[in-house]
Amino acid sequence: MKTTAFVGANARVRVYESRLLQNDQYERMLQAPTFREAVAVLNDTPYRDDVDQLLQTGDYDELLTHELQRVYEEMFEISPEPALVGLFSLRYAYHNLKVMLKEKFTGEDFSSLIIPIGRFSLSTYRDAVWTGRSEELDPEFLASIAEVERDYAEYQNIQAVDIILDRRYFTHLRHLAEKIGDQKIIDFIKHYIDLNNLSTLSRAISQKRTRNFLITILSSSGSIPKEELVRLGNEDLATAGKVLLEGKYGHIVEEAILPETQELSPVRIDLATDNAIMNRLKDAKLETFGPLPILAYLYAKETEVKNIRMILAGKENQLGTDRIRERMRENYGS
Repeated sequence: MKTTAFVGANARVRVYESRLLQNDQYERMLQAPTFREAVAVLNDTPYRDDVDQLLQTGDYDELLTHELQRVYEEMFEISPEPALVGLFSLRYAYHNLKVMLKEKFTGEDFSSLIIPIGRFSLSTYRDAVWTGRSEELDPEFLASIAEVERDYAEYQNIQAVDIILDRRYFTHLRHLAEKIGDQKIIDFIKHYIDLNNLSTLSRAISQKRTRNFLITILSSSGSIPKEELVRLGNEDLATAGKVLLEGKYGHIVEEAILPETQELSPVRIDLATDNAIMNRLKDAKLETFGPLPILAYLYAKETEVKNIRMILAGKENQLGTDRIRERMRENYGS
């Protein structure tokens, strides 16, 4: 993959980056006394065309999903390497596979849960779920579907659909990064998987999950040996936090330790890992060549949507400004 092939796409990405919400716009939304007034701030942003409908329906999830769908379609169109955009759209594909497989196993209709984001049509994924075959999809998708099918045939456990596909998602993600073949992308994806493993581990310890659960759910596609994380699953949150402080991601774990108990906080580590990923991708601002600017913009847009959703949900539920702000992720433009 020639890095010079991205020059034109990256120039367009710089224009798109200039349209991302800035800190002062988030602050105006946070300070707005009501949900409607927070929504009104979006009149001065690229979301302006959907504001009137949002004020009528109150359905901000529809607005935000529509915006992400538009962005992904645009990125698939301009990227010299569609698989690059596929790295971040992959989680939607796996979400949709979960929905479709549960429909198949239960006979129920969960179509309202489908998220229409991805490189291939929904019918392509649905055909693969029902037939186990596809001429369009990466074989990794078919391997993931087959593993779920085998497990369900043996155990009839619908919850295992989520567990297996969550792990298979990271296996597929690493496979896709290696297929792209850019070392910066491979390193970033390993970093991304490591941080997601830490988040999963903290929640599993909090919920007192078993060793077998950790073996099933944790990914071996990152740089931290899976067995090290599984062993930590036997510890409490304070001990696990202390051990992780001495490791590769100690600077991130430190932000997730509760000062009053010295315990690792699952909520805080989710925030810390999201911010760490954002800070790593900010280096892409300095790049003209190569694929990182496209990834960085997609992550920035995902983070923007997450922050808008947090603010509007907080206003809808009348949460205080400080409670909303402490949950927000770092802005790409900050």
